[in-house]
Amino acid sequence: MLMPQQTFGATVRHSPAIAIDHRGWQARLGLAFEADARDGKTVLRAAHIGPLRIQKALYPEGPGVCHAIIVHPPAGIAAGDELSIDATLPAGCAALLTTPGAAKWYGSHGDEAHQRICIALHGRLEWLPLEGIIFNRALVNSEINIRAFHQARMIGWDILIFGRKARGETFSQGRFRQSIRLHLESEPIWEDRLVIDGDDRLMRSPAGLAGRHALACCWALLPEGSAWTDDRLTQIRSACTAIAWTTLHPRLLVGRMLDDPLTLRRSMTMAWQTLRPIVMQREPHLPRIWAT
Repeated sequence: MLMPQQTFGATVRHSPAIAIDHRGWQARLGLAFEADARDGKTVLRAAHIGPLRIQKALYPEGPGVCHAIIVHPPAGIAAGDELSIDATLPAGCAALLTTPGAAKWYGSHGDEAHQRICIALHGRLEWLPLEGIIFNRALVNSEINIRAFHQARMIGWDILIFGRKARGETFSQGRFRQSIRLHLESEPIWEDRLVIDGDDRLMRSPAGLAGRHALACCWALLPEGSAWTDDRLTQIRSACTAIAWTTLHPRLLVGRMLDDPLTLRRSMTMAWQTLRPIVMQREPHLPRIWAT
């Protein structure tokens, strides 16, 4: 039975010692947000098993928005590891989730590493993890599943770096598989699939990464009754000229970009700063952890 312990403003339940599969870490993190009727505070109750947890829940913008930092203490994801995050945000809740540093997907000699993220969204969520670095020989299967409801609002991004160019390492062996799925209630409106093998021709093709080793995708979801108008798109495209923007649904805007990792981070941050007043009706407030 998981026992609660109050830590850094979030209720974090710690588990007793459990048996871990010999192939790798099995880690699960459950995030349940709720709105406090007394003061409108978004309260986070987090439960974890294994090395995946909330480091801090902060309120730099006041009680209405919970900034939470997800940490994976082993620092890297190795062969056989299985990570799972389940987050639920009811109406009236607002949260910004990020990480303290880049995720590292280590090389493997046979076992695949898995990551599964499931989000049930009625409220407002900003999903802003820092970049994922895919080491040579990594075998990765990553899933992001989002089910959004009528008044849900969301800004999210995913930034990927293949190999460690500064060390002369390319992604010449291995396989990276990823899917991002977004449902509006039970209706699928977006499914993005990416499969890249080490030294894949897609890395060099003009129809693929065109010789780049990093790419990013971001998305923004408006509530029911709102739509991405031509005026809004003009504003966003003028502010974020390096990103290719597409409306896939009246409520959903998706942007894509290829470049070097530092430029991608800067461009994604600028996109978030531009989108936040429109989607969240709040001015940008950079997470404190990004400055460390």
